[in-house]
Amino acid sequence: MDVYGIEALLGLPACRVVNQVIRPQRLDVHLQRRDTSLVCPRCQTCCSHVKESRPRCLRDLPILERPVLLWLHLRRFECHECHHRPWETSETFGARVKWTERLYHQVRAEVLGGCPGRELARRYGLSARTVFRWTFKRSRGGRPRRLGRVSGIDAYARRKGHRDNTAIVDLDKGRPVATCKGRRAEAVIAWFKHRPQAELDRVAVVGLDRSKTYASAIQELVGETVHVIDRFHVMPLAVDALDEVLRSVHKQRDPEEAKALKKLRRRWLKSANQRNVDELIARYEWRRRFPQLREMIDWVQDLRLWCERKYAKPAREALVQLMERASQSAQEPLKRMAGTLTRWFEPIVRYIRNRYTNGMTEGFNNKIKLIQRMAYGLRNEHKRRKRILAWCGAP
Repeated sequence: MDVYGIEALLGLPACRVVNQVIRPQRLDVHLQRRDTSLVCPRCQTCCSHVKESRPRCLRDLPILERPVLLWLHLRRFECHECHHRPWETSETFGARVKWTERLYHQVRAEVLGGCPGRELARRYGLSARTVFRWTFKRSRGGRPRRLGRVSGIDAYARRKGHRDNTAIVDLDKGRPVATCKGRRAEAVIAWFKHRPQAELDRVAVVGLDRSKTYASAIQELVGETVHVIDRFHVMPLAVDALDEVLRSVHKQRDPEEAKALKKLRRRWLKSANQRNVDELIARYEWRRRFPQLREMIDWVQDLRLWCERKYAKPAREALVQLMERASQSAQEPLKRMAGTLTRWFEPIVRYIRNRYTNGMTEGFNNKIKLIQRMAYGLRNEHKRRKRILAWCGAP
């Protein structure tokens, strides 16, 4: 292959190819910066006289299925004004690394995607130890991470319907901190007790669902004042209660009216400013015909408006009023909602002051499912933990 073809494949506009050597096991490409001069850092004079040069070796992606070694020849210039001899530097590559960033990201992505490490080592001319180090150690996949000020805890299935694990996520930095085997309170407490006391004192918010197990563990470790339940773990309960009332109304109607009612269900859950005139008229008509539906829809919409409040004290009073309305209702779904809000009253009210959600933890749960599918189960717990932390963490 000619020099221009190799330059096009490399995609390094700041460097030019000066030589290529095809060896039995690899391809050596010698590079040099295109600039023929350098600005002296002392006197700001242009230097063009080269005194010496030294090669620097970097590994790169294969070309034509051959591992590539890039030999970057760095030159040393001499200034004719102050006689300073500065070395040229390369902005394309790092100062001390021995591989290109694209090779590192390619190897890491393929390992986490399920490709065997030995196969990648043979393909890219690396050692198996280097592949392991790039994937896990450099990305902190095998090291414990520090607890953040805001954490989220949730369970994920390591085998669907049979066994669960616990994921602890730093919601500020957006990365998982650790995973614990099982979802019992003892496992979570044991992991937290191994952390330094300074980290536990720094925890200000812990986002959870309505799990009594995790709530008791957090209460024992860092106190109950940090427990927060976001709106996305409250509103689905209200929507389920509304669906239960809708099903009871469906049974009283003929199939055509029941079908029309089902179509309007999603539109009713919109805010008032998001509905058009036809939706408002249809909603008003159904509310007029069924008082139990009117009561349920108004209560759900009031709960949605409550989640938009900004101040804790008025929000506390408004939530108490919502609970009283639900408890005094004759409908069983509303009474159950009143009981749920009463049990988790304080964590729900804390959401108004601490606007953190556990949605990031739920997103990592979906990513963990993808990792386990690509790795065909990951029965080894230690390898599962390392792969999860390496995949979901920053490179």
